[in-house]
Amino acid sequence: AVPAVPGMSLDAVPAVPGMSLDAVPARARATAASLVQKSGLATAPGAGAGALAELVERRAADLVDYQSATLASAYVDFVDAASAREREVMGDRTELAEAVARHLYKLTAYKDEYEVARLHLRPGARDAVRDAVGDYAGYRVLLHPPVLRALGLKRKISLGPFQQPALGLLKAMRRLRGTPLDLFGHARVRRIERELIVEYRRIMEAELDGLTPERYERALKLASLPDVIRGYEDVKLANVEQFHQQARAILSPDTRPVALTTKPAG
Repeated sequence: AVPAVPGMSLDAVPAVPGMSLDAVPARARATAASLVQKSGLATAPGAGAGALAELVERRAADLVDYQSATLASAYVDFVDAASAREREVMGDRTELAEAVARHLYKLTAYKDEYEVARLHLRPGARDAVRDAVGDYAGYRVLLHPPVLRALGLKRKISLGPFQQPALGLLKAMRRLRGTPLDLFGHARVRRIERELIVEYRRIMEAELDGLTPERYERALKLASLPDVIRGYEDVKLANVEQFHQQARAILSPDTRPVALTTKPAG
């Protein structure tokens, strides 16, 4: 059997050279540029406004390719609202909007089976692997969907060079993500990943609504909390619980209650 390339499993996809946010198709970049230009981010005053708009545009472009322009538009709108509220309270500061932009993107672009296929089919991905480990290495993508593991499949599915059409099919199916036709979306971890996006938006909406200069540092901590959510499957679920614990510790009793998920959906 041809050995799998080290670092090319699902767990290591984000670290593969050449798979940066800049590798998205030109059409997705154009769509993202249009979304940002239509938002308040494009005309916001202040020294950091241009860097914020660029940060959002790059991530919005990736979300267009990740799933759809609709998803990217919702992302841009949320960051735009966060930025407007931050300017209203804190003048030209942009740290909070930047934190929201980075961490809402992190939660939204979770690494599922469709995303693995998309990343590995990007132009230059295979060349990046050859550059990293040499021409001698074989190339396989290893998948272990939670839904199949729940059915008793204990081994990862190995997709080699001659099975690229299977990856192409997976990539095309990304438009079904989160719908009733999502083959992998009914798995427990996938449901929790979707719930986290809604939960984070709810927490930040409440925090932005009550934002004051005195509560600015607290808002920054809440905005950056998704940093603790790392890994896959059981490791990720444990970190989700840590996210909830830290959120409860930060939120003080004198603020409007924000419902936090105490247990992952079963």
